[in-house]
Amino acid sequence: MLALSARLAPALREGSNDLSIYRQAGEAVLRGEIPYRDFFIEYPPGSLPAFVPPALFSANEQHYISLFSSEMALALVATLVLTALASRRLRGQWIVPAVTFVAAALLLYPVAVTRYDAVVALALAVAVLCVALGGRYVLLAYAAIGLGATAKLIPALASVPLALARDRAARGYAVFLAVLALFFAPAILLGGSTLVGSLAYHVDRGLQMESLAASVLMNLGRVSDVVFAYGAFEVRGSGVGLAATLSLPVTGALLLLTALLAYREYRKGRLGPAAFPRYAAALILAFMLGSKVLSPQFMIWLLPLVPSSTGGAAQVGVSAIFLCACLMTTQVYPTHYAELVNLMAPGPTLLLARNLLLALLWLLMLVLQGRDPVENAP
Repeated sequence: MLALSARLAPALREGSNDLSIYRQAGEAVLRGEIPYRDFFIEYPPGSLPAFVPPALFSANEQHYISLFSSEMALALVATLVLTALASRRLRGQWIVPAVTFVAAALLLYPVAVTRYDAVVALALAVAVLCVALGGRYVLLAYAAIGLGATAKLIPALASVPLALARDRAARGYAVFLAVLALFFAPAILLGGSTLVGSLAYHVDRGLQMESLAASVLMNLGRVSDVVFAYGAFEVRGSGVGLAATLSLPVTGALLLLTALLAYREYRKGRLGPAAFPRYAAALILAFMLGSKVLSPQFMIWLLPLVPSSTGGAAQVGVSAIFLCACLMTTQVYPTHYAELVNLMAPGPTLLLARNLLLALLWLLMLVLQGRDPVENAP
């Protein structure tokens, strides 16, 4: 994976806006500057620990990128090991999940080690294993999800099926909130309104080119232009404003539907620990489908969840669909990204196909209920 990433075009490594932000933030912290107070960063405070070590030991941009990529590769290796261990405990076998994980990570090589989302994947993998182990490890699962949320917010969704799959929800959420406070309280006290501005930065964004809504509008011929704003490409055209406005309520509706279905399974006594990765994946997919931003690195969040989401023959089918979605993601970015930006074939078609695969994966996470081992009930 590191070798594949190293062969990326300079525009995707040295010219990467994300990697530039990471390095600048890491170097600013080493100079003694206070995040959010002395410099703006669009990411939550839990992201900073991933940016500093490569800056500490690097002398130039290329060296920073190499060290950062190695750091993320180590995080993914640890995530793979934890995913295999969790799958063995939850499903009784680990080979298919491990192979799926490795294949997916390799397919996502343009972003797998050049974005810090591997940190989120590692946090979710820790949570899955701790849910599988049960007992005193449940509180550690809440802590892991809290750490993931301090880095990218969205992993907080995984706390919902955790509360249903295992008891100790009140104590668990106390741990979860304590971890959030550990990172956000200093940022609020020192950064104040700038931290709020960092969060509002994402709220103010337009409809990103790779979102589900944008892919539908492109293929309907409603998109007239693509512009670069807020560090990403956004679409302009008929219906774009409405789609962006509806993004929040649509996302909320998808999340509510997913949570209600999970609760229904809980009431039937069928939502045990083995169901946790599936419903965590379903909630994250619901967010991805409804959100006006769907960056390719979001796929990394699913690496420790989808491979462990089900067992038997269904596991092979789900893994195949997930791998197809990963392949299509790389076909969109970076293989046919230029065509997509210029609204030329096959860019829009490939993007829509990828997003429809994600929608299918979300549906499968919801319909594969009741297939979990009974002995894993809480």
